Amino acid sequence: MTLLITIAFAAAIFHRGISFNGSPETLSRNDSTLEFFNEIRSSFGDDRVILVALTTEDVFTPSFLERLERLTHRLAIIEGVSNVLSLTNAPGIKRNGDEIKIDRLIPRAASLDQLQSLKATVTRDPLYERLYISTDGKTTSLSVFLKLVDEERSQAITKEVERIARQEAGSDELILAGIPVIDVQAIDSMTRDVAIISPVAFLLTFLIFLFAFRSLWGAALPMATMIIANIWTVGLMCLLGRPFTFATVTLPAVLMAIGSCYVFHVLNQYRISMSKIDFASSKTERLNAWIRGIKFIGPAVIVSATTTMAGFGALASSRVPTARDMGIFEAVGVFFLLLLSMLFIPAVLALASPQSLGRASEEKDYATWLNGFLRQVTALVLYRRRVVLTVSILITVVTGAGMYWIRVNTDYLRIFPEKSDTVQQVMKLHERLAGAATIQMVVGGEKGAATDPEFLAALSRFQEFALTQPGVDSALSIADVLRRFNTVFDPQATTPFPTSKAKIAAIFDDFLSQDELVSRVIDRDRSRAIIVLRIHLYGSNELRDLTQKLEEWAAGNLPAGITARATGSFILLNDASDALASSQSSSMAIAIISIYLMMVILFRSAATGLLALIPNLLPIICYYGFLGWTGITLDITTSLVASAVLGIAVDNAVHMIRRYRQSIEELNSGTESDEGWVMWLSLLRTGKPMVLGNLMLVGGNLLFMLSSFTPIRIAGLLWVITILACLAADLIFLPALMKTKLFDRTARGESGKQMSAQPAYAESRGDD
Repeated sequence: MTLLITIAFAAAIFHRGISFNGSPETLSRNDSTLEFFNEIRSSFGDDRVILVALTTEDVFTPSFLERLERLTHRLAIIEGVSNVLSLTNAPGIKRNGDEIKIDRLIPRAASLDQLQSLKATVTRDPLYERLYISTDGKTTSLSVFLKLVDEERSQAITKEVERIARQEAGSDELILAGIPVIDVQAIDSMTRDVAIISPVAFLLTFLIFLFAFRSLWGAALPMATMIIANIWTVGLMCLLGRPFTFATVTLPAVLMAIGSCYVFHVLNQYRISMSKIDFASSKTERLNAWIRGIKFIGPAVIVSATTTMAGFGALASSRVPTARDMGIFEAVGVFFLLLLSMLFIPAVLALASPQSLGRASEEKDYATWLNGFLRQVTALVLYRRRVVLTVSILITVVTGAGMYWIRVNTDYLRIFPEKSDTVQQVMKLHERLAGAATIQMVVGGEKGAATDPEFLAALSRFQEFALTQPGVDSALSIADVLRRFNTVFDPQATTPFPTSKAKIAAIFDDFLSQDELVSRVIDRDRSRAIIVLRIHLYGSNELRDLTQKLEEWAAGNLPAGITARATGSFILLNDASDALASSQSSSMAIAIISIYLMMVILFRSAATGLLALIPNLLPIICYYGFLGWTGITLDITTSLVASAVLGIAVDNAVHMIRRYRQSIEELNSGTESDEGWVMWLSLLRTGKPMVLGNLMLVGGNLLFMLSSFTPIRIAGLLWVITILACLAADLIFLPALMKTKLFDRTARGESGKQMSAQPAYAESRGDD
């Protein structure tokens, strides 16, 4: 069955292919902001523009402009490109006697002297300055406007634009920027991460299991299980058409780290079960011993998987697509790991030799290097219980206080390292021309409002205010075009725009009605106009501050009946940041309630569920406090850590409580008479698999340091810190809590006299 299912999912991957999506839309929630963005994009065209900039000795030379015109033409004929605008085809509004016409800004076959004369005016013209030419005349840019195409086609167009641009650039410096370019570079980085991190994670898994069991079977079987689980999960993503995004690109490595914990417990139990029977035992006896072992370890593995699924599943409530996908597919992947751990691995081992994981005996222990550490922990719990509890609570309070300073921010550009080529090119574009980010301020009124001089004057004032704001490099609107027409019509004009609606309407009808580029800044019924702002702000907090200032100014200064609203791809990031802030508390609440209810059902005790949950809430509080103290922002990646780790960490508490109860049973049966022995045996039996399993998680998350994305590197470190904190809480704080008067009877499993009435965890001493 496993083989058939794996072949089916592998065929889906081969047929459909694995896709990646680095678009900001994966970081946006489906709400009115996205609806407005899509409405404006359908009316005015896609705001995703590829910016191609060339730096040379002097743009205004015949040889360079000849190459620039050839590049403009070659890019314009790419399928999926709507238009390309550069200095060589930019329109210029000119007067020839009594005739007004729109002609090329730079005439064909212009001499060097003519070009140098043009240079002095064009580099200071607000219609072109910093948009298409730098003030020193050494850098020029082309704007490649895309049609409304899907993500896959956008990637193909961007790669073709880059290929052609590099051919034509020659020895000149080439800069490529814009959202489509960043998307492609993000996808290349995602592909690199998957190609590097996943194989390293597989190798790490193989080596850890080989070291633990000193058996080829003990290493090959877990590795096969992890590969199968990933094939199933990725295959399901392919069938559903879900691409890898910033959040889900780490999915294979995360599943391997989590799955290793389950597999370790199952293989360890098999080794113990085989150590209880004689070497010459029959196949039936070996099978029966293994079935008893599965019955013993099964509840713990099921609890571990279901709580982990609850932690990830809580993220499915997020309205941010990439966070939702991460929660859903991580939860599904854990479910697949549960099936494989409880069905596939036991089936393989039932057919294998009893010595496949090495010959173990009751006298021979493993990981003896942990014994000394566990003895010290036992002493702390027994003799320094109040100190342990006091210090733990004090650390939680002090660290948790940092939550007051926690900040929510998503910086789309800073997902790349500061020294990466992506960031450096964007910074160069800002320094020489204008920023690569774009905001569209949509100014609207009644039908035909754009032909009203009052509307245009208000639009112009709004544009001038926007240019005074930090981070805004340039601004362009239909007001600039109409102001130029007015100057050409009447060089002595005392008003910036024609004074009558009829004259303005005539300009639109006679000169601008067929201009595709004009349709990007004003709609067909002339009721809405767009101010295109080129900015160098990429953080959601900065963008939010800017758009709030602009919209507040518009609300207080635009005439009655005229409204203004910001939109654009980068505005969607603001919305994502807000979504994170609003959904973080709800995701955590869902995770905590779901996990608690599972504990109550499985232990059949509300108090025991609370006992299992409390130790793992303290590290989560510390996690959020740590973000505040260190200044690490809550973003797309860091927001996913807490609820996911909570589900994983509760596994430790479950094992600790049930092992402690088992040791109590042995004490009651007369095996030993010292309660100190009970705690020592509990920690000895539980501590080793807990430490080894969590070290696997730590190792898996440390691999994220190999990622191309800065937030994933940071999130990897945060995973490691939080997992270690949860391990310490379950290994030290939980046993100390279990020995308090408040939880002593709960920890023992006593509802009245003894713990025998707990059918959810009926245990067999002989199989541990």
